[in-house]
Order: sequence, then structure tokens, then C-alpha cells
Amino acid sequence: MNDKGFVEDATRPRLTYALKYHKEELATEEQEVMDQLYRGWLHYWNKESREDYYNGMVGARRFYDFDDMLSYDMFGNTIRGSFKEHFDSIFPYWNDGNMEFKDIEITALSKEFAYSTMIQHTWGTAGGVPFDTAFRRTGIARKNTEGQWRWIHEHLSFPTDMATKTADFTSSLDPLKATKMKYSDGAVEPTYSDAEVFNGLLKHREVHMYSHNAPDISYF
Repeated sequence: MNDKGFVEDATRPRLTYALKYHKEELATEEQEVMDQLYRGWLHYWNKESREDYYNGMVGARRFYDFDDMLSYDMFGNTIRGSFKEHFDSIFPYWNDGNMEFKDIEITALSKEFAYSTMIQHTWGTAGGVPFDTAFRRTGIARKNTEGQWRWIHEHLSFPTDMATKTADFTSSLDPLKATKMKYSDGAVEPTYSDAEVFNGLLKHREVHMYSHNAPDISYF
């Protein structure tokens, strides 16, 4: 782990969580997901992908269940059954990328299903164009009959500044600063105590949506 909190390689201690959602009886499954998918994913992209480019990136296929995979990617949505086409067109483009993880958490829901959340930092020269970006990644994995964990869904996204409608490609945006709202009497940055008022105004506006007296609530 580097000074920014990112895990840079496949070396990682066993998972430990204090949250109530993690069940001790599923700790083995959570560690399996870490070892097979995330440590494996880091090793693949940082150590294998450049040479695997000449093999059609076949090494990356071991992480996905292609038949059931549903992807909400940064480039668009891929419906179930069409992930192979997406994979074949996108993955070779990133073959010289590097990767590291931050704030990863894996929660097993059963012996066969688990989900994970994290920030993924990726950089390199995709197609000869330098890139450096960090994004949010949510994954759902299923364990097959051979004992192998495979992703069946992933969601990749960037935070968005709602005031400017601009994506934050570093995933470091302060969510409160990104959701300032404009009332009829000026700008207000919502706080936890404002939430009830805001919800009330939304309800009021919904009921009186055709009234000229309705509160003016809009993003900058």
C-alpha cells in the first residue's frame, strides 16, 4: 500500500472488517474473492497484460462469466449476452495500463455470491494516448461449480459535479460541494440538518408543480 492508500500489487494481508454486515462464517469466501479476482486482477494488468495482448487478452477472460456478465461501463452499458463483443473491442486498448486499488471491501452474501466496492486507479498509454484516472468500481461475483469466482456484473463510474455537470476523473470530489442547490433566495449548500427541509420542499414542489409560488430548486 502506498502513501495514498492504494494497493499497488498482488500482495495483501487477509481481509479484516469491523462492520456488522460481514459474517464470520463467510470469511473464507471473502478471502477467495480477494485472492482469485482482485489480487489476480492486479497481477494480470501489472504483470501479464502486455504480453497477453498478442494472445487476444485471453488471460483476462478468466475473471468473467461471459454468458451472464452485465456491465455498466464508463463507455456505456452492455446487456447480458453481449459482453464478449465489448471485451474484444475494449480490453486490448488498455493492455499497457497499470492498476492499483483503494478502499476495497468485499462482502460475501452466501457461499456462491459476493459484492465488492472500491476505488480503482488506472494509468498508462491506451492506444498511444496517455491517461491517468481513478473511478468507482462495484462488482458482483458468483462462484461456479469448479470453485472459481467470476464477475457477473460490474459498475464503473466517476463522481459528477452537479453544478457544472462535469465528471471528476480522479474520484476525489467532495459530495457536499458537488450538490449545491439554488433556492429562490440564494445559494445554499445542504447539510444533514437541511435534508428534512429539502425533502419537504421537494414534496411541496411536486404537489404544487404548476404554482408560480413553488420554491425554485435547481442545480447551478
